[in-house]
Amino acid sequence: MFSKKSWMTLLALLIVSSLALAGCGAAPEPEVVEVEKVVTQEVEKVVTQVVQETVIVEGTPEVVEKVVEKVITEVVEVETVVTATPEAAEAEAGEETTVVIGMPSGFDILDPNVTTFTRVGRITMPMTDQLIWQTEVGEFVPGLATEWSVNEDATEYSFKLRDDVTFHDGTPFNAEAVKFTFDRIVDPETKSQMGLSLIGPYEETEIINDYEIVVKFSEPYAPFLDSVSEPYLAPVSPTAVETGGYAWGMHKFVGTGPFMFDSMILDNEVVMVRNPDYNWGPPELGFDGPAKVDKLVFKFISEPATRTAALLTGEIDFLDEVLEVDYPTLEADDAYTTVEMPQAGMGYALMFNHERAPTDELAVRKAMQLAMDKQGMIDTVFNGFGTPSCALITSTAFGYCEETCDMAPYDLDAAAAVLEEAGWVDEDGDGFRERDGEPLVIGNYYRADAGTSNEQAAFLKDNFEKIGIQVELNGLSRSGYFDAVRSGQHNTQGWWEVSVDPDMMVRGVLHSSNVGGGTNRNNYVDPEMDDMIAAQAAEPDPEKRAELVCDILKKVKDEAHMEVWLDPMLLYAHDAGLENVYYYLAGAFPYFGAVTVSE
Repeated sequence: MFSKKSWMTLLALLIVSSLALAGCGAAPEPEVVEVEKVVTQEVEKVVTQVVQETVIVEGTPEVVEKVVEKVITEVVEVETVVTATPEAAEAEAGEETTVVIGMPSGFDILDPNVTTFTRVGRITMPMTDQLIWQTEVGEFVPGLATEWSVNEDATEYSFKLRDDVTFHDGTPFNAEAVKFTFDRIVDPETKSQMGLSLIGPYEETEIINDYEIVVKFSEPYAPFLDSVSEPYLAPVSPTAVETGGYAWGMHKFVGTGPFMFDSMILDNEVVMVRNPDYNWGPPELGFDGPAKVDKLVFKFISEPATRTAALLTGEIDFLDEVLEVDYPTLEADDAYTTVEMPQAGMGYALMFNHERAPTDELAVRKAMQLAMDKQGMIDTVFNGFGTPSCALITSTAFGYCEETCDMAPYDLDAAAAVLEEAGWVDEDGDGFRERDGEPLVIGNYYRADAGTSNEQAAFLKDNFEKIGIQVELNGLSRSGYFDAVRSGQHNTQGWWEVSVDPDMMVRGVLHSSNVGGGTNRNNYVDPEMDDMIAAQAAEPDPEKRAELVCDILKKVKDEAHMEVWLDPMLLYAHDAGLENVYYYLAGAFPYFGAVTVSE
């Protein structure tokens, strides 16, 4: 924690607020003294937790609680006595600089190559490096790779790697590590999600020598430079993964970044400490050597209002995902720096499950699409922040298609007419529709413990009931929710995504390869769509590629595969003494690798 000071912020796709820390003092006379030193040690500890599970009782999901024992690894502090010079004693006695980031709780595994959570990329970024960094759309600077080139048809990407980088476990970063990471992502046994959505038609990584590789694709793949600038393709230590197995990301993490994994308590916090040997960060992100603070703590707080209170009381220094109703108050207080940014990627969307009646029927999906009052949702739930969405891709991402804005406008009468034509009518006068005695009922599944999900679900329920569709709200805990939607119990479920390049979005939610527990929870399979996704990824000309992406978005709109209602604003707030926070282009992630604190 730290005192509150004046601030300055530069807003662009890459946002930086920066001031320098400086200090000096006279050196004391050399003399050996005894000092107490706090060291850490990993221990295993059995803890008792109350967990929630979703069970099916007479066909209805119910959340129950049970007590379980888990073995966790904790880092404990042990005091020892050592000898040191006065300079060392002064350093040990100095106050440790810690920055605490508060964010919503919940993720599956602390492994960016495997995770299904965008949030994991935010957490692991300070512990990793990308091969290249993206500073503006289509503008890249060296990271772990010093040079790169692409062949004419975008099937081969050549990289020259740094030869002075080591992983946090002391093993070398080299060509083998990159090959291991990419091969692991496409291995079906890994069950990669985010990483797999970014690596496209990957074929192999050819090792030229210890520090040169060629990444090859089975067909042209134009988005790969963008993909490799995302944290989900960041190289990880082969030794750490092979030693820890698939679940290694549940108890430790080993990357190359300016911070090193220290400890983790699941659903509570992730602690990382400064890497004193780090000297390969790009100057474009504010690096001139190791990190400037000693420790980062990512603290998970489920309730949005509680997160805001934690910032106000000084429990946290940075608030990720500010509640819309709280933002104006924080913005008006000089003690805090506030940042609002339009999100690049996919806005807040409703997925329609094609494998479950009645959302397997086009007429039902089309009617729901027409019944969504997007502006009303923004005004009511999001306190006016955001804009009504036109399609899957937000207006700040490559491939935005303005032609979709006039397709399927909000129209309750048109929605009702679509259902009438399909035979869905109110047969018994109760205000809800039936067909051949079967009621028109939609099961909407959502995270009851996430942000404004409850308010969003209630608003959509009201929208759909206005056209005679019954809506069953299934607000579940994180684990119950993911079990339900991955197994296809839902008719509808929410989604949003962050990325600059559209391939990740369209491939992730529309390609048949991601059906069956993957990120295509529409459970939508269409060979024509698969071919369209492949075609846009293979097109190296940006203008032609944008047209192909637009065709995809129009097809999604026309066939009502899913509907996006909001292009959101990303809202952040932090103590005004926190500086050098970068909002990384790939999703506008707040990045704390070079963060400083003013005194």
